[in-house]
Amino acid sequence: MGSYYKRQCYPTVIEYHQAVASDCPTVSPDGTAFFSCEADASKITLKKTSQGLLGPVTTTTNYTPGQIACDPDQQLLDGIELAWLVVGVWVAAWAIKQVAVLLRS
Repeated sequence: MGSYYKRQCYPTVIEYHQAVASDCPTVSPDGTAFFSCEADASKITLKKTSQGLLGPVTTTTNYTPGQIACDPDQQLLDGIELAWLVVGVWVAAWAIKQVAVLLRS
C-alpha cells in the first residue's frame, strides 16, 4: 500500500520521500539561510547553510516523514461492492429456492 501526500498516492517510499523533499524551501523567510533536501529510501536529508562568523556553516539533519496509508482506488472499491451485491443476490435466490423446495415436500 502506498503513502498519501498532498492528495496523491505514491506507491513506493522513495517516490513519497522525493515528493516531500520537493517541497523543501530553498531560502529561509528572513533570507539568512539556504536549504537543500535530498531523498532516499529511508530518510530525507535536510542541509541548512547559513553565514557564520568565519564563513558558511552547514548543518545536516535527517528527517523521516510520517506515512499516511492510501486507500484503494474508488473504482476498485466500487467493483468489490458490486461483486458482494451479486453474491448477495445469488445467496438470496438459493435461499428462496430452498424454502420453496421445503414447502413443497
